[in-house]
Amino acid sequence: MRKNKTYIWALIEFTNGNKEWYCISRVLRQSILIEREHNRYWKKKMIGNYITVSTTEYVMNRAHLTVGKITKMSVSHHGTHKWNWTRNQFVTPEHLLDFRDAYNYLKHDYSWYNRFSIWIALNYWHNELLQKRIKQMKKQIGRSRWQINELKRRAKKRRY
Repeated sequence: MRKNKTYIWALIEFTNGNKEWYCISRVLRQSILIEREHNRYWKKKMIGNYITVSTTEYVMNRAHLTVGKITKMSVSHHGTHKWNWTRNQFVTPEHLLDFRDAYNYLKHDYSWYNRFSIWIALNYWHNELLQKRIKQMKKQIGRSRWQINELKRRAKKRRY
């Protein structure tokens, strides 16, 4: 009797907002399955990371590549016979904050077109991350200002 293989699927969000399911590559799948055995929150570690994926079919071992954001993870006993496999390289949001290092890691040994495509997508995700950080900082500053004003108001009441 043949043992069923376990495949890991990821819902990838692209810079244009579209989402598609991709099967995780064999090498990365092995690492994730090991993590799955030791950590029941393994999905949370992968969701939010940025991964290199192909956007076209492979022709003569070449395809158009870009970087997408992992938004969901799923396990299945069915793989894919199409082109929708991820590559092995991914970066975390913390790593992406250092854009140059993240790009240097993801560009790999790809053609100039794929390097450019990866640079554009990575730049988009980097800017999105920075905008989120700025919003968080603004909220924190607003809370601090409110607390300071509240303390001033209380101090004024005590004087009278």
